[in-house]
Amino acid sequence: MQTQRINTLAFTLLLLLLSPPRAAAARPSRDPLRSWCAEARYPALCVQTLSNFSNPAAKPLDLAQAAVKASLAHARTLSVYLKTLNATSSSRFGNRQRVALSDCVEQISDSVTQLSKTLNELQHLRTGTFQWQMSNAQTWTSAALTNGDTCLTGFNDGAAAAAADGRLMLEVKRRVTDVTMFTSNALYLITRLGDSGSGKPRVNFRN
Repeated sequence: MQTQRINTLAFTLLLLLLSPPRAAAARPSRDPLRSWCAEARYPALCVQTLSNFSNPAAKPLDLAQAAVKASLAHARTLSVYLKTLNATSSSRFGNRQRVALSDCVEQISDSVTQLSKTLNELQHLRTGTFQWQMSNAQTWTSAALTNGDTCLTGFNDGAAAAAADGRLMLEVKRRVTDVTMFTSNALYLITRLGDSGSGKPRVNFRN
């Protein structure tokens, strides 16, 4: 009887040794960056923009600031491009399109100002005025986004577009759209940061 038990135990151990290893239990992905970008209007761009902040120590405020910085950098580049285009190549546009280009120069310039104010606000948050400052940041970023959309609307005018240089028109619209995408994601992250600030916000305030 004892021998039979020993044989059974030995057989069981042999089966365990020969069995393929069990796959490790699936662990839920803990990627805070993808979590924060999941509901952004352009999630892939959001992840790409914030890739340098994907470490576990990154705070919501860090991510929001990074998104605004990216939007501001692209808006500044676009502003220079549009001003140069308006000064040197406006003859390649029809009358309506020249007006649209001139308006767009002003609108994107305003966006640069608004995004600069937003970034400055995020860099000087205070616990006692957090909600008020976040409201300012949302308002300015939203205005910058509206400026980009308004600029695109001017260039999308059918009669005006027909009189413009097709390839140049596409390039202008591509650049403006690029900025609006960055700005849209920045606004989303600012809004999330503001929502997380109810009660006792867990953000790294600058004193």
